[in-house]
Amino acid sequence: MTPQHEDYPAYARSERIADGVIHALGVSFALAGAVLLIVFSALAAEAQAGRIAAVAIYGGALIATFTASAFYHMTPWTGLRPVLRRIDHAAIYLKIAGTYTPLVVLIGTAFAYGVLAVVWTVALGGAVAKLFFWKSPGKLGPTLYLLLGWLSVALVWSIAMTLPVASTTLVVIGGLLYSGGVVFFLWEKLKFSNAIWHGFVLAASACFFAAIAVGVLS
Repeated sequence: MTPQHEDYPAYARSERIADGVIHALGVSFALAGAVLLIVFSALAAEAQAGRIAAVAIYGGALIATFTASAFYHMTPWTGLRPVLRRIDHAAIYLKIAGTYTPLVVLIGTAFAYGVLAVVWTVALGGAVAKLFFWKSPGKLGPTLYLLLGWLSVALVWSIAMTLPVASTTLVVIGGLLYSGGVVFFLWEKLKFSNAIWHGFVLAASACFFAAIAVGVLS
């Protein structure tokens, strides 16, 4: 049996298979979705360089996050896990900020850009801290992820006034899915908790992707 570091739960084979399937779906979704969104944005009636750049940033963050998570959770080389975990957790910050980016560009107000500046500042600081300073995940990481994500409450009215109702609804559902999934992220003793958590992440990501796609194409 492969030695297991005390910080890394020892998952059963069935749990790893379930998590692997979800990660395969996630990486495939990120790759295909990013390409399609960039193409649709470029071909849209109101195609703008800013919008195309914003969805490219979002798509890149989406791909990076799902890929980093897949490498971390699926690697058979336990010696690499500490480094891969840092990359995985740092990428989450970039995904959060990357998701804000096209939504803010679609809103287009000075206030929204101010919120985006705060989000990217915190995200980059959190990513650097995860990569170089924090030695263990602890509870601070999930708390900061949630706080950064729920900062979007400041933009809900702007989203509702600017984007289609479907986009607003999907953003709210996506936020609730992320928040609900954190319960399973922290509940490590529950069987399949990791796969369930990543299932929530995939579902929430799909909601935000759809919200952005509707906004870009409307």
